[in-house]
Parts: sequence; structure tokens; C-alpha cells
Amino acid sequence: MNYDTLLPKLQEALIRKGVTIPPWRATAKERSDFAFAVARVLAEERLLPSGDARTVASDLASRMMGLGILEPFLCESGVEEIIVRQGAVLIWQNGRIADTQIRVPETYFYALAQRVAEMGGKPLRAANPLVLVDLPDGSRFTAMVPPLSKRGTAINIRVFTHRVLSLSAIVEAGTLTQTQADFLKQAILGRRQSILISGRPAAGKTTLLNSLLAQLPQYSQLCGAETFEEIETTNPFEARAVVRNDAEAGRVSMADVVNVLYTRMRPDVLVVGEVVSEEAREYMQAINLGVVAHTTIHGNSVLDALLRLETLAREKDVPLGAIRERIARGVGIGVHVELVQATGEQAWKRKVTEIVTVSGDAQAYVLTPIGVE
Repeated sequence: MNYDTLLPKLQEALIRKGVTIPPWRATAKERSDFAFAVARVLAEERLLPSGDARTVASDLASRMMGLGILEPFLCESGVEEIIVRQGAVLIWQNGRIADTQIRVPETYFYALAQRVAEMGGKPLRAANPLVLVDLPDGSRFTAMVPPLSKRGTAINIRVFTHRVLSLSAIVEAGTLTQTQADFLKQAILGRRQSILISGRPAAGKTTLLNSLLAQLPQYSQLCGAETFEEIETTNPFEARAVVRNDAEAGRVSMADVVNVLYTRMRPDVLVVGEVVSEEAREYMQAINLGVVAHTTIHGNSVLDALLRLETLAREKDVPLGAIRERIARGVGIGVHVELVQATGEQAWKRKVTEIVTVSGDAQAYVLTPIGVE
């Protein structure tokens, strides 16, 4: 059946009759009631030529609720990313890309992207063809539409799970050796050294950070700031801010929040979800004022990450050497995690390839390797 023409007519009829789409993460009863309402409207409006509208109504209702046909993948075990390209649905699951064989008209995903964008208060249109939205469950929704996208609507959904992996689970997965895990656990428990975790996007930086934070004593004063809800801890008394990165006049910046957290909120441990901009200067200030602060950053190695941190933390009229020395004095440990593919294997796995202690001066960093096999 061609839903391309049917769906807009149905949506118009639902609005006219005052039938509302259930909220995000609707209950089973809300979904069932909505499907029943859709079947009733289909019959009343004679939108179907003949026959039982129940099956069609259920399918149409599913397409209008939540993420529609993408919704089941949010809950499927092992799925970390949902990818839409030219009407096809792919998933990143258990370390590899899999084709779901789902094919629907591109217009369906354009409408879906518009609905999610509106839910996030970010209208999607030709003048604003790129949106990033935090979904209610913490997953990150990114959509790009024409004319910016030359191949139709492109969607990526980074699936977020609220499960914090234990260090032992990470060791079992092969990401860390037991020696590495013991070293990092002692570093976290000692609360004396700031840790910088580097890697490419989706390498597992935040997963590792969350596992390390879970080692902290329950009553540690943990303060955190991030732009997406990714930090997950078992600390019942944390102070954590989620700072939207929209450029709006008067909106508090990530740098402002980080400054308040380390100067006014008395943290035993400060966590910055990821340094990408001006908050790098505040992070550098914090680690040079005796505050233990952990963060993640994109980079190809620990050294590359430190050099990137230098660039982000640059201050006007402050020599680069002075910035470098402050970073070398503040960052205690650098950890680099990568996606690696073993010879003969198709699946990618996460692996810590560097753990170093960081020191140095205005001239250069001194990185001393620790227990990497």
C-alpha cells in the first residue's frame, strides 16, 4: 500500500477530529488506543478503498508515534547507532554495520525528521536543514535534509543506554587488561590525578569514563557538565548540568557552567563530558587550581589530544608555551581508546591502546607509558 499519499490525508483528518498523537515513549494502552482511533478515522473518512483497516491502522499508527519504524531499534540489544540513508535503514550493532532491509520512501523520513526537530524546538526546513536533538531517552538525533543533503534525508541516532558497564565487564570485553583496569581504578580512587580520555567519535570514551566514575565512593562530591546527557554515575548526590549548545543570546555557556562548578560547588571530582570549545580554558584553570577533573576529547592519540587541548585553551596574549606547561602540570593521566579490527574479523572492538602519565614543560610533553600490551 502507498502510504505516501495516505499518511498526509490521515494526519489532516486526525487534527480535524481532535485526535492527538501519544507522547514520546507512550504506554501500551496509549499506543493501542491511538491505533483504534486511527482505524476509526480511516473508516469514517473512507480513506481506504475497502476491507479491514485494522492492520493498516496499526502500521500507520506505529509510523506516527515516537521514532516510527525506527523505534524498535532503540531497545534492540547491541544496537549503538541507527543510520538512515536514501530510505534505507542500517544499524551499528555488535561492532559492525548491518542492513535491516527496511526500505521506505524518503519522504517518510523527511516527515519523521521534521517531527523530531519540532519536538526539540528546532524547526527543520530549507533555511535550517541540519538539526541535533536530544531524544527523551538520552539518545542523540541528527538529521540533514535537502538542499544541504544531496542524497535525501540523512539521519543518525546515537542510541543511549542507561547501563554503566563495570570495569570487570570492560576487561572481559577486551577493552582493558586487568593491569590497566587496576591502575586506572587506583588513580580514580586516589582522587589526585586528572584523567584525559581521547579517541575518535564513538570509540567508547564516555563508556570508559562512566565505568571509572562508578569506582568513586558514594558520598564523593561529584560535579559535572556536558552538552548531551551521556555521563552516567551511581552517585546519588551529584550536581550535573546539561548545557545546550545553541547559539542564543543570553544563554549560559558551557564555559560559564564549568567555572561555577569548580569555583562555587566544592567538587571532590569535576567531570566535563567533552571539551570542544571555550570550556577547555576553564578545564585547564580547574586542573591548575588543585581540582581533580576528568574529561574526554577527540584525538588520534594522547599527544594529539593534548595538542588539541592547547589549541582550544589558547588565551589572547598568553604564550603557547605557558598554556602547554599548565596542561602538562594539570593533566595527570592520558588514556587513548580506539576501535580496532583484528585480522580476519569483520567486527570492530574497542581497545585502550595508550595509558600514559603526563608531565613536561613549556617546550614539550613527557608521556610515560603505563601497562599497555
